[in-house]
Amino acid sequence: MSSPGCVPRLSGKWISLQNRQNENPLDPTGICGRAATLWQKRYRQTMKTKLTVLTILLMLWLASGQVFASVTSTPAIPANQPIERLVGEKLSYDVSFLWFDHLAEGTISLTRGQQPDTYVATLEARTRGFAAFVTNNRVERYQTIMEIGPDGFLRPLVYSLRTLKGKGKNQREKVTSYSFDYEHRQVTYRKIKDHVIHADDILPLKTDDQIFDILSAFYSLRIGSFGPIDQRKIHMPTFHRKGVEEIVVAPIKKTGENKRFFADDKTLCKVLVDPEVFNTNGRDLLVSFDENNRPQKAVVKNVIGLGDVKGVLRQAVHSVARLD
Repeated sequence: MSSPGCVPRLSGKWISLQNRQNENPLDPTGICGRAATLWQKRYRQTMKTKLTVLTILLMLWLASGQVFASVTSTPAIPANQPIERLVGEKLSYDVSFLWFDHLAEGTISLTRGQQPDTYVATLEARTRGFAAFVTNNRVERYQTIMEIGPDGFLRPLVYSLRTLKGKGKNQREKVTSYSFDYEHRQVTYRKIKDHVIHADDILPLKTDDQIFDILSAFYSLRIGSFGPIDQRKIHMPTFHRKGVEEIVVAPIKKTGENKRFFADDKTLCKVLVDPEVFNTNGRDLLVSFDENNRPQKAVVKNVIGLGDVKGVLRQAVHSVARLD
């Protein structure tokens, strides 16, 4: 049993413990406090990885300024474009870890952009309950303004990640964005922390091939741009500050424990993702898809040595009428 001196209290934004000798005579060695601090550190790492898992699940499977504006204009794109059938769709997911259920929730949705012939994909993941308390109400929001390129594939125009921590006047914000200039083959990279610009660089786009971000890749899979995902390995190049990386999606057979968890799902794939891009400890995860190429479930094994992280589709709704 834990010593009765190991009583958590609030200290600033995070939990500290009364484990110093002059405050806690029942724990003179500080062992209890150090153990709890270690648990807290590992739990925060788990929460960060869990948000990453949710992000990958939603995007494959799963801006600064103008990127976060409203998206309500009338499209100029013909209604027979495959992407049009997904406008107004919203997918909601739950994420669980160890004995905790529903540690986080997330949504991914598609709307039409303000500019003609553009779409806006938005992915948002947030912790809830005790996890929200431990992670300081962390929210991660990915957003991509995209268009159909000359080759018929979706391609990003502006891609961004916005991270929020805290509430009210104590809320902290970080925004990282990439703006693509295909005519001049360059990308503007910008990082803003609490409204202060920390990076504003122009990077070369070192390829003439199609390039994706996580959300344009996700919707390209959804509309079948690469053909059936259960028949071959799919390589999707993504832009990275150090060069071009790849997301790889390959169908595999259901075996062992995976067969039980994914029993009711149509297609199971192994997905390889650059760990630096998504802040994960490894590249491999498992994702299942239904007949509409919607990601149903995902599993990352042995996250930071504490067990499996699982994500499950909870709800899929279509909130606006499709164009005919």
